[in-house]
Amino acid sequence: MKKLTLPLVILLILVCVSAVVAQEKVRLTVEMSVYVEAPHKKAFDLLKEAYELQNPNVEIVYYGPAYDEYWDKLAVEIVSGTEADIVQLQDAAARYATYASLREGETGAFVNLDQYIKGTELEDKLIGQKELVFNGHYIGIANYATGMRGVYYRKSLFEEAGIDADTIITNEDFLEVAKSLTKSKDDGTMQYGFGAVISTHDFVYDEMKTFICYPIGATYSPLNKPPYEPDNIIVGNEAWNYAFKWWQDMIFTHKVVAPGSYDKADERDLFWNGVVAMNIDGPWFVGMTKEYNEALLDDLDIIASPDIVYNGEQYPFNKQNYGITHLVSSNSKNPDEAIKFLLWMTTPEAQALVSECGMIPSNTDYSTGADYYETWPLNAKLASLAEERYYEPPILDPEIPELGEINRIMINFAQAAFINQEDVADVLDEAAEEIKALFR
Repeated sequence: MKKLTLPLVILLILVCVSAVVAQEKVRLTVEMSVYVEAPHKKAFDLLKEAYELQNPNVEIVYYGPAYDEYWDKLAVEIVSGTEADIVQLQDAAARYATYASLREGETGAFVNLDQYIKGTELEDKLIGQKELVFNGHYIGIANYATGMRGVYYRKSLFEEAGIDADTIITNEDFLEVAKSLTKSKDDGTMQYGFGAVISTHDFVYDEMKTFICYPIGATYSPLNKPPYEPDNIIVGNEAWNYAFKWWQDMIFTHKVVAPGSYDKADERDLFWNGVVAMNIDGPWFVGMTKEYNEALLDDLDIIASPDIVYNGEQYPFNKQNYGITHLVSSNSKNPDEAIKFLLWMTTPEAQALVSECGMIPSNTDYSTGADYYETWPLNAKLASLAEERYYEPPILDPEIPELGEINRIMINFAQAAFINQEDVADVLDEAAEEIKALFR
């Protein structure tokens, strides 16, 4: 037998080691609804690059459709057991019960994270973390970014109209300003005071719900609390009728909303192009504006979502955080590696990369620091306005399995009211009957 030379031995060892490394490489899949948006893609790509550099045995793969297509697709995947290792849920805990309950078990479709979070500093440092429970257990981690809604506006259009944005305190003030900003421009095109989503997009209902319904107690049951039974459903009461009629009149009577069928992406384009002067959005919109045209940041400002005047009383906007959170699938073949990645995302190093999305990073150790506020002053202003003006604890969607179907019902009837201009009382009565039927 021929003796193996030292170089050949080394080469064989390297080949064997390479083969072992290749075999042991862990592939983590992450599905999300925000990767199609440029600021979030930038942030998640930076996270992937940094983590894979530190962990060469791990490959991270992102995928997922846009927001309005994501939720039904995710439900189908969970039922069929084909979801990713890591699943992203927006709107914090509002969707947890809906998706976790699609699979049997104490924590349903997702892994119990109590041992990594409960009793640790993360429980207090991560914004919205304490809401991320199902059946009393943590199944999600608030490791990305968060934010609350406000009203963004084009400073140049306000200055041209001689409007002081700080005078907008109530929904009545808001409507009067929107009327003043709605006009025919010199080139013959129309400018509108406000951009509201008018389409099959979820926001046709969701934005008006948080803007005007929840502040005045227009909820599914009183304050969205149990018991969840037909006799306790209050959809269609006086508060609901006021909220739906006010929003419908804004669109069809006062005509301050740009007409046409458009989703949230289209509505943002209308704002950036100067067709609408005001837009309901959150800190993520700052990142989107930066990606769209950084020069527009000089013309972007924000006011607090207005108080709602109802029956002679004034009700403040609810301080509801919209967190982007992550959960580990109970079907994952690599749950330990998935959890390790999600915990790394909470570190200051990772949170600095997260800030590139434009939202407020979830770890307060980073997001309350001077460096962050100097880089993102509009987000600092929104946080300050929320502390001064918004009400907490906010009214939240009920954490019940029927929530997904309730949302579908309300989206359908919001379209009837705000696209087809159907009678508000009739629309809400029908919606109430369909919701009550869920609990019979």
